[in-house]
This record gives sequence, C-alpha cells and structure tokens, in this order.
Amino acid sequence: MKILILSASIGSGHTKAAEAIQSAVKNEKLEIETQIVDFMSKEISTLNWLTKKIYLSALKFIPDLYDRIYRFMGARQVGTLTRFLTSTLMYFPFVKLLKKFRPDVVICTHPFPEAAASLWKFLHAKSARKFLLAAVLTDYSLHEIWIYSEVDIYFVATEEMKSELAALSGQNQKIFATGIPIDLQFTSAEKLSTSPPLKLFTLLIMGGGLGLGSIEETLQELEKISAQLKIIVVCGQNEKLLSRLKKFQSNNSLRNAR
Repeated sequence: MKILILSASIGSGHTKAAEAIQSAVKNEKLEIETQIVDFMSKEISTLNWLTKKIYLSALKFIPDLYDRIYRFMGARQVGTLTRFLTSTLMYFPFVKLLKKFRPDVVICTHPFPEAAASLWKFLHAKSARKFLLAAVLTDYSLHEIWIYSEVDIYFVATEEMKSELAALSGQNQKIFATGIPIDLQFTSAEKLSTSPPLKLFTLLIMGGGLGLGSIEETLQELEKISAQLKIIVVCGQNEKLLSRLKKFQSNNSLRNAR
C-alpha cells in the first residue's frame, strides 16, 4: 500500500501533523510506503509557491491577516467560492503528483491539497484508478474551507467538531474524533522545571510556527498582575521574537521562552 501525505509549509502545524502521521504509520511496522509532499513548494507548483510567499510577506505588514482571512472565508457563500477557486487553481499540480506516486491513500493536512484531490475525485468518479481521500483537520473549530463531499474520511480534533461536521457531511463519509496528530515523543513530554520548585499558576502562550499574534503586548499586560505567574512562551521559528522576549526574563515573569 502507498500513502501520499500532502501538507503545506504555511506555518509549521500542517507539516508537523503530516510528520506525526508518517511516524505513527512507520511505528506500526506494516508494509506501507509513506511519502510526505509539501504542496506549496516551488518544485510542485510555482503558483502555489508564489501564493505562499505573498501571504507570508503580507504577514509582516498585517500580522492579523490570517485571522481576517479565516473569518472572511468562514461565511457559507464565500467558503463555497473559495473552495471552487482553490480546487481549480491547484488541480494540475495534484494531477502530476497522482501520476508520479500512484497512491492508494491520500491524506491531506491542509485544505489546499484537499481541494485539488476532491476535484479530481469529482471529475473521475467513474474512473477505475481511485484512491481513498482522508482529511486531517489541524484546527479546533470547523471551517467551510475544509468541507468537501468527495472526502472519504475526516479526522477531527474534538467530539464537538465531529457532531458539527456530521450534520454537513454525506452519508458515506466517515468522521473520527482523534485529536490533532502529534509526534510520538510528546507522549512522554519533557517537564519544564523551576528553580527553586514553586507551585505557580502556569500560562502557555503560543503563536504557531511563525510566532505570530500580540505576544509581547500580552506579556506587557500580564506584567500588571501582582500575583506570581509562570509564563511559558513558544516562539516557533521566530528567532527575533525569542530574542526580544528574553528581556522579560530579568524580572522572572517569563520562565521559559522557546
């Protein structure tokens, strides 16, 4: 059996989820060949790559761009139009991948390759060359851009998402609430220690793989709280943010920045 896992290097979450799935499959030691492909890489499609570059560049000037786009595309009519445009624009890169890898199963951890794969299944409904299409939602809320009738199996984060998606999905679609895939190493997570040991209320602040959001502003507001707190900030790949946050450690408000 061949499994093609399609991700997108927009942030880190989609890629990490894909890697976690591949690790889990390999851990089972079955005769299954897995291949992860970054659907937004330049090798796959120049258009896809340019779309990613423009989006990431825009984030430098509009930090909340993702939030704006997410809310805008969440509307039913806008979501339908977005799915149509996405599947059409990204269809041919998927066709090339399908011919190259000839997978039995396609797993998508991002809605862009899911859109292209869904369009292929729609156009080739009677084709003898079929594959099982699975979508792994890497969000904790359901969004219009993920919903396609051609998806055979959905994996969602929560039971609430499962119920919500079941009300919108087709009769033959299967939905499982499995949580978002994480690397096996986190099953025995490292414990962050404080010296001396203190039982403090702990806050975890994350801005995704790109370290986005009003993290510094949030810390400045937390500085106004008189109670002692242990604050853990995950900066992702944002080295500049990490460097700035190190300054907060002088007053012990920030215990760990990574």
